[in-house]
Amino acid sequence: MSLRRRDLLLSSVAAPLAAAQAAPRRIRIPHVSAKTELERSYAAVLLEQALAAAGMAVRLAPTPELIPQNRALQELGAHSGRLDVVWTMTSVEREQQARPIRVPLFKGLYGWRLLLASADLVERMHGVQNLNDLRQFSMVQGLEWPDTSILQANGLNVVVSPSYDAMFKQLRLGRADAFPRSVEEIWWELERYGRGLAVVPNLCLHYPAAVYYFVAPDDNELAAAIELGLQRLRASGAFERLFLKHHGDDLTRAHLSARRIIELHNPLLPPQTPLDKPEFWYRP
Repeated sequence: MSLRRRDLLLSSVAAPLAAAQAAPRRIRIPHVSAKTELERSYAAVLLEQALAAAGMAVRLAPTPELIPQNRALQELGAHSGRLDVVWTMTSVEREQQARPIRVPLFKGLYGWRLLLASADLVERMHGVQNLNDLRQFSMVQGLEWPDTSILQANGLNVVVSPSYDAMFKQLRLGRADAFPRSVEEIWWELERYGRGLAVVPNLCLHYPAAVYYFVAPDDNELAAAIELGLQRLRASGAFERLFLKHHGDDLTRAHLSARRIIELHNPLLPPQTPLDKPEFWYRP
């Protein structure tokens, strides 16, 4: 379907939005916390711009408390009234819980992973040439993260931690060797939590991964508005400008094209993922 025809189709669904919204609609989004401030500043701004491009006036309202990712998606599916939009990495299970808007917000950056490690391990990891070499080292990951299952499916030794802050401590204490982090997370985390840690300079892991906006399964109006708005932002170039504004410096610093890239498969990736649209994905 052509972009213009699809835009017209979505417009027919979203056309009543402006008239129906005498006052801005309150859109409840996940809690904004210090450790995810960078991510949310991009995703929240993009959400506002997309809805504005679709003609929907909104006021974003973060939840007062932090809600774990899986629980947030469950609440969308259960119509708890606490959340309207969640952004997180997709998986088959997550797309069964809530409704995805299949436009990768970060252009797949969550699948480009650099390794954070203790300074004394960086030299040892410098010799890693392939996946078999990497399997000699342990990787720390979060309890509910899709990445945990992805790394395990590739035969890696994964140390699971229920606490985000504790993961950095585990590296310093030698309880895990490395912490794979996306290119837009690792530099901020290195500055904030990186005492005694360093980024392995020559390696990069890659697997296809998409972060989407998710809404309640039957929220047709909001789903149509987000999809229409994202398409309009992409067509105008505003999406790419915002992406580079927030992530351009991190990508320059990561210098992915100069790294040895170890490709991993992602068994959690839904078959509907738009891998056939190269414009949706970042490539170094």
